[in-house]
Amino acid sequence: MRRHLPSMISLICFAAFARHMSVTRAAEELSLTQSAVSRQIKNLEDLLGRPLVEKVRQRLLLTEDGRRYVDEISPLLDQLEDATQRVAGGRSGHLRIGAEPSLTTRWLLPKLKEYGQLHPGLELQVMNDLHRLYEQLDGFDLAILFGDGHWPGYEAQLLMTGEMVAVCTRDLLQRHGPVVERRDILRYPLLHHSALTAQGKSSTQLWLLDAGLSPREIDALPGQRLEHFQFVLDAALHGLGITVLPRYFVAPEVDAGRLVVASREPLVCGDYYLVVAEGCRDARVRAFAQWLLTGG
Repeated sequence: MRRHLPSMISLICFAAFARHMSVTRAAEELSLTQSAVSRQIKNLEDLLGRPLVEKVRQRLLLTEDGRRYVDEISPLLDQLEDATQRVAGGRSGHLRIGAEPSLTTRWLLPKLKEYGQLHPGLELQVMNDLHRLYEQLDGFDLAILFGDGHWPGYEAQLLMTGEMVAVCTRDLLQRHGPVVERRDILRYPLLHHSALTAQGKSSTQLWLLDAGLSPREIDALPGQRLEHFQFVLDAALHGLGITVLPRYFVAPEVDAGRLVVASREPLVCGDYYLVVAEGCRDARVRAFAQWLLTGG
């Protein structure tokens, strides 16, 4: 019996459009032209004999039939992909994770190692391009983003607070005393982080601005200026001064006793969120997100 079925490429193009509500982003995801995606969706509409997409106030939206259809075909596409991967190579697919480079190296990679051991058939890929991550919101199935939790077209769940702490060697802490007020770090030789963070300022600037210093006063302060978190951390480990870094970044050195947190109170700069596309039904994405959110 001949089946009355649409082409796979038409279904994939329509499902990608429904995920992003954008022909442009669907085309980028599938490495196709925008016209090719639009043509495949039109072919699907012709086969079904009804519109799936409509233009409302210059925006393309799903019709009621389109919403109902994508709700039914998306799980089937996921099942088909899983079945194909199991038969083809016994793997359970791949998962693309977006995160800032420093968060990846110091916090995420150890967790990915553990998750990979629990799910040996899952291929984990990490994307660190900040432009794609924050400006394009592209190139990932799941991302860890710093911000206010509001990204159009995406669901965001709070993962952890973005805390900055002042750290130094135990010898320097004994010599200069604890940092009770923000300005107390000025008693120490200061190691400046000079690159901008996701907040638009360096970690040192964030701390000193909160202490009441002006940008001009901060620029006039003495001390070594280093661009990357890792360079600043290495200088602190050598006892060259006190610095301000994210708590997650210095946690291994603090836990090992190589550095101490000199500040009584952290500087809370914002939050990190776990971000996935709205309506995402991919079981691999949901399982990994739940694992991270429950302390994975």
